[in-house]
Amino acid sequence: MADQDLPLLFVRHAVAEDSHVLGDEARALTSQGRAAFRQHARKIARLTPLMGIITSPLVRAVQTAELLAEALCLSHVEVHPALIPMKGAARRVLRLARDVGPGWALVGHNPSLERAAAHALGQALPDKLRKGCAIALRPEGRDFTLQWMAAPGRSLRRP
Repeated sequence: MADQDLPLLFVRHAVAEDSHVLGDEARALTSQGRAAFRQHARKIARLTPLMGIITSPLVRAVQTAELLAEALCLSHVEVHPALIPMKGAARRVLRLARDVGPGWALVGHNPSLERAAAHALGQALPDKLRKGCAIALRPEGRDFTLQWMAAPGRSLRRP
């Protein structure tokens, strides 16, 4: 499969702890979140191969990215500061998405992922970007079209 035939994925981290003694950055996935996303990651792997995964450095995103990498048989996950949830993150996420192109998954947080995806599509998403949800975008020049959305425990959504 040629790179241009692959989608670009935005993946929201799976269900995580509500709080952590070391702060928001250290919040880990819950055991239920880990189990649900492990199963969901296998579904994503059946939908599309990927060349790589880039993640936010926050623990819950890194753990989600590692589960996705395991399902896709990828040995490496890259950490990138553009995916840190802060003011202006949606713009940075979209810039990173355009830089890496198809065949990559960007694992991060809401609201920045949802805003970046809506901006890339030029319209609101057809559903919320729930925890663990993956949205597949097909690059078309500088724009994107929605290929599918997949959330843990839900049916695949196509446009």
